[in-house]
Amino acid sequence: MSPEQLTNNEHTYLLHPNIVEAATLTDRVGIEAEAWNLIQTREHFDGVEMEQQEYHDNARTALMEALTAAGHLSRIEITGTIEDINRQVLSRLLKGWDDSLPVHEKERRFLEICEELTIQRLHSLMIEGRVSKSLQVGLISDYPLALDAKTATTLGYRFKNKKGMVRTTSLRDNEDGTYTRIIEQVSRSNGTQQSSHAFLNDSGIRFGLEKSPDLMVMATPFVFSQEDYVDGVVDIQRRLDTYGGPGVLYGDTGESAALHPAYENIRTESAAREGRIEAYIEGLSKLERKLNDFVNDGQLSRHERTAIFGEEVDRILSAICLLEPEYVKATYGDRMVPIFEQASQLYVQGHQAEALQLLAMNNQLKDVIVFCGMAISLERAKEMGLEVNGLGELVEKGKESWKWKQGVCRVQACPSRPGKTKVGPCEVCEKCQTKFDRGEDPTKRAKLDLQWLIPKAEEKTAA
Repeated sequence: MSPEQLTNNEHTYLLHPNIVEAATLTDRVGIEAEAWNLIQTREHFDGVEMEQQEYHDNARTALMEALTAAGHLSRIEITGTIEDINRQVLSRLLKGWDDSLPVHEKERRFLEICEELTIQRLHSLMIEGRVSKSLQVGLISDYPLALDAKTATTLGYRFKNKKGMVRTTSLRDNEDGTYTRIIEQVSRSNGTQQSSHAFLNDSGIRFGLEKSPDLMVMATPFVFSQEDYVDGVVDIQRRLDTYGGPGVLYGDTGESAALHPAYENIRTESAAREGRIEAYIEGLSKLERKLNDFVNDGQLSRHERTAIFGEEVDRILSAICLLEPEYVKATYGDRMVPIFEQASQLYVQGHQAEALQLLAMNNQLKDVIVFCGMAISLERAKEMGLEVNGLGELVEKGKESWKWKQGVCRVQACPSRPGKTKVGPCEVCEKCQTKFDRGEDPTKRAKLDLQWLIPKAEEKTAA
């Protein structure tokens, strides 16, 4: 099919022209049949080793997805031969299949496999020169309203803000026999059919009503050219927001929207956020690799592997939230904000042990790892070769690698407020931190010395 056939010129009245359903370029029936066959024979992918970059991407994604409720853009680049790229992504999806999952979740994961096969087919068409290389594949992933809150939360969905995603996938020819797949994904609040169905309808895409709303959208990947939508996934998110009403930004309104970066800044601000958690990525990626080895050797079940990895992630998140309290609300909810604020205040004042104890008292951490059905200490887990860390170690690791940023000093009495200044760990500016280090208390405003205004007694006599 030629690039000219990918346009909707006959539908210029559409609000989102030149966006077409991917099924118009692929065999959807054949893709679904292939997806089921792959699921049934997925053991053939058990021997596919994950690349080190994939471990790093998994670690970064796990942390940022937990730290941000909406308004974050993640970008993943995978380079290699087209066969290696396809095998790597498909292997990850098939390893995520579990027959014990709820039916609705299995349907969602099936549709993700179909999305991947659709991407592979379209990339083949691009390489063959049958469609433009500027094409991107888009997919909207709405919050699964069909799942109850407890089940959804257990599966990693964010119930409170009905978190959804929109992602795009493109391919870059490196002209040396290798390609780079670029996946960009934006998170949004209120990710429901109100915006996604309206967006697809106004793009001229129609779908049946035989599935629940989120499945209908996931079953409808779409294609567009970057020449028409220059900012890719950000342009799609911008259009989705128009269906939420005035002032909506990444699905949020009011105070929540005010905390998000503008569309034109989301890439740079998201990259800066990810840069500040870089200290934890290598260790977490090594832990996942070691856990996978244990699973492959029969020393761990997949469930135990997930539990151990999740507990390390939780400790890292607590360390990050102690150093950057702005993440607490999105990570642990409103109830934990004052607790982390107090712990952060104690930490910058030099009371590290008290800060960690405060968090432990509020049941935010588990200094125990579940390993083969037994509860063992962090020290014992380390002896067994697992690179796990206590909260104190993680906080110090983050502090040592801290990169200063522009922000509002959290010390209410700081003269720089409410403007922005350079802030460090615990969101305290350089001047206030220096006072803390000297044993002073910058939270109390210095009293203004007015004595010079009062005439001295001898001066009055002379007058």
